[in-house]
Amino acid sequence: MSVCYNATLMSEVEEYDYIVVGGGTAGCPLAATLSQNFRVLILERGGLGYTLPTVVEEEGFYFNILNPGDYLSPSESFTSEEGVVNSRGRVLGGSSSINAGFYSRAGSAYIRDAGWDEALVNDSYHWVEDTVVFRPALRQWQSAFRNGLYEAGVRPYNGYSLEHVRGTKIGGSTFDRDGRRHSSADLLQHANFANLRIVLHAMVSRILFAQAALGGSRLIPTASGVEYMDAYGITHRALLNPATGGEVIISSGAIGSPQLLLLSGIGPREHLESLRIPVVLDLPGVGQGMADNPRNGITVISPQPLEYSLIQVVGILPESFIEASSVPIPNRFYGRDGLLEKDPDQASTVRSRDMPNSFDRYIYMGSIIEKVAGPLSKGELRLSSLDVRVNPSVRFNYFSNQVDLQNCVKGLRTISRVLRTKSIKPYTMQVIGPQLPANTSDNEDMEAFCRDTVATLWHYHGGCQVGTVVNEKYQVLGVDSLRVIDGSTFNMSPGTNPQATVMMLGRYMGLQILNERSKSSQ
Repeated sequence: MSVCYNATLMSEVEEYDYIVVGGGTAGCPLAATLSQNFRVLILERGGLGYTLPTVVEEEGFYFNILNPGDYLSPSESFTSEEGVVNSRGRVLGGSSSINAGFYSRAGSAYIRDAGWDEALVNDSYHWVEDTVVFRPALRQWQSAFRNGLYEAGVRPYNGYSLEHVRGTKIGGSTFDRDGRRHSSADLLQHANFANLRIVLHAMVSRILFAQAALGGSRLIPTASGVEYMDAYGITHRALLNPATGGEVIISSGAIGSPQLLLLSGIGPREHLESLRIPVVLDLPGVGQGMADNPRNGITVISPQPLEYSLIQVVGILPESFIEASSVPIPNRFYGRDGLLEKDPDQASTVRSRDMPNSFDRYIYMGSIIEKVAGPLSKGELRLSSLDVRVNPSVRFNYFSNQVDLQNCVKGLRTISRVLRTKSIKPYTMQVIGPQLPANTSDNEDMEAFCRDTVATLWHYHGGCQVGTVVNEKYQVLGVDSLRVIDGSTFNMSPGTNPQATVMMLGRYMGLQILNERSKSSQ
């Protein structure tokens, strides 16, 4: 992209109308929209993903998740206080550049509860979908899984749909038929490039504030810009043009957004003072309400060849969502004890569409997982360092709410029924790893399985939620010229997989801001 620059090439101080911190799933469509009328800066801590095969190609998914690497890698790992390993996107496009590509909208009830304009939401979804969403072609495992869900009673069958509807459906994918990824970074093609600048490898360390008088007396903090470091550790400042009435917009995700607010002095006073951070605003909700939808499931070895497939089909139930994936693993990464050897991630570089059906060379593995809806269990995020490059401490409190645990059990029982269907049986030879309890009607054993095997589906959210940190316009409470627009504002994860709604939100709020500015200028 001709509008992309390395942070090392930037001047010490520059001015813009809008500063978007984070060129991720929400930040890219947001900036593209705002650039139609205003001069916009995106500050992205990662680099470009278009030159990286592990980002561009579908087969790179597992490699990125399992190889977080150094500051230059497109993904960054973090581990919750419970010991669950998780990942964050660190590349233009954010987590939409490293995820499994499944695309499905939020349900109508979610949209109504959020108080969004339903017509504008629909238009914003379509704007995203016209560029980055494709209908997947089902092969062996995904076809068998679709049929198995229906046999197991996850009905009706809704065919191909982007809507959140109960039953079994084929969803959209951000991978095209050639297996090439289309992330939120692709939405930047709709920007006004004359008004857009993207700065890469720019680590924003704090928000800058001025003081403005409210009603002639009380002073309130007003965002005036941000401070960021380049790869050499040199500090730069991006400032808002005071003549244009713009804003700083934080779109750094559910880990990065609350972290940046805390480092900038906005958050619970006691926590900030314990770290000797000057308090700009005592806002107790920052870092609270952190949630991650628990993932549990079963992986099997197939006696028949399976394709490389990520999420394409979903079973939607009130309490959980059932999904599946499959991967051929070269034999050299498979141990005699039935467990993967040291470096299974390298197997993800194999292009399955080019592979022969060779059982002496490959092990074919299929997984069926369930994701608990919601969830209701909540935790918190706290700073572990004053260095923005160090991940904060996060606790999600998985299954602390009994309803989540009950929903996990229900979802696993659905998986058990799917595994026994005629459609799936031909593809199940041996279970790898933990097996479901022999008696799936035993609640105690099933709950223990949920707790013992909990993992993430990378759908964590919260930390800057609507009502406690931002208002319905995503403006930070008690602060002028500062918004947070990303998944950190969610109280619940939208739909089966959140990326569709996060991208939609970027476009939606960009249009809302343009509309606000247009009305105020009349």
